[in-house]
Amino acid sequence: MRKLLLVAGLAAAALIPSIASAQQTCEDQRGNQVAGTVVGAGIGALLGSAIAGRGSHTEGAVIGGVGGAVIGNQVSAPSRDCSHAYGYYDRNSQWHANAVARSDAQGYYDRNGAWVNGAPNGYYDGSGAWVAARSNGSAAGYTDSHGRWVPASANGYYDDRGSWVVTTTGHYDSSGRWVRSQDAGAYDAYGRWTPGASSGHRDANGVWIADAQPGYYDSGRHWHAGSAWGYYDADGLWVSTAGAYSSPTSYGDQPRTGMRRDIDSRLARAEQRIRTGADSGTLARSDARQDLGELNSIRRQESDLRREDGRLSESDDAMLQARLDRLNDRVRQSLGADAGY
Repeated sequence: MRKLLLVAGLAAAALIPSIASAQQTCEDQRGNQVAGTVVGAGIGALLGSAIAGRGSHTEGAVIGGVGGAVIGNQVSAPSRDCSHAYGYYDRNSQWHANAVARSDAQGYYDRNGAWVNGAPNGYYDGSGAWVAARSNGSAAGYTDSHGRWVPASANGYYDDRGSWVVTTTGHYDSSGRWVRSQDAGAYDAYGRWTPGASSGHRDANGVWIADAQPGYYDSGRHWHAGSAWGYYDADGLWVSTAGAYSSPTSYGDQPRTGMRRDIDSRLARAEQRIRTGADSGTLARSDARQDLGELNSIRRQESDLRREDGRLSESDDAMLQARLDRLNDRVRQSLGADAGY
């Protein structure tokens, strides 16, 4: 019986090399181990039945199936790296957290299946290229209450059961203090934190996309209103990811790194210039109200024109850029100086 078990198991393992060799990421390995167990059991049962003597085919199939399942499971088992991984990024750049002790974690798998030493500190842009953050390594992420390590740049993660969890690294309270937390929420246009709100949506492919924030707190804890793209690291420092959600293009003679960044950043700069001018008295209050009204009208139109993937068509982008040009020209004339747009 032992000989039958060993022969059937080894034969099954020899017939599933493709499963073992296909291991690249933790994502692949988890599926491969299940497949290896099932395939090993099936092949082992067939071989056990064939090897067994006359009248013992059923017993041989059972024994061979058990041996094939055990060896198939071990052959296709995850490598040591997965048991020492913070987690991995899937092919949609979404983070899958691994429940592993911080003392055991040594690295992670990137979206291409390559092993990277250390915890991830950065984000993937819209083209799938990795952009390293300048944040201190200790602020690159946090361990949640379930022992899963989550990058600060991730607006959520898949847990080890495959469920999507929306989180934040923390938030600024009403007194301007940074509070580390792992609860979902969002800021309103005045910088007030509202817990429980989900700041994002799923695209047509089911991939989670973070929505633009209505502003952000800078390193001096001052609120800057206007559409902003980025994330707070674990120490509460804002890391901008502007331009990470659209492909490179051009507008006129000026190079642009992405339509979303260009429109949103110009809107933010225009609003800052208008409010600064009104506060300093260099821009009449009536002119400031008119200019802010036009700016908000452009924002609303931009939001209405964006497609499901968050992008603008070339014609819509050109039209919005023209409206911004006219607004900026009017602000320059009112200020009597070059506003620097």
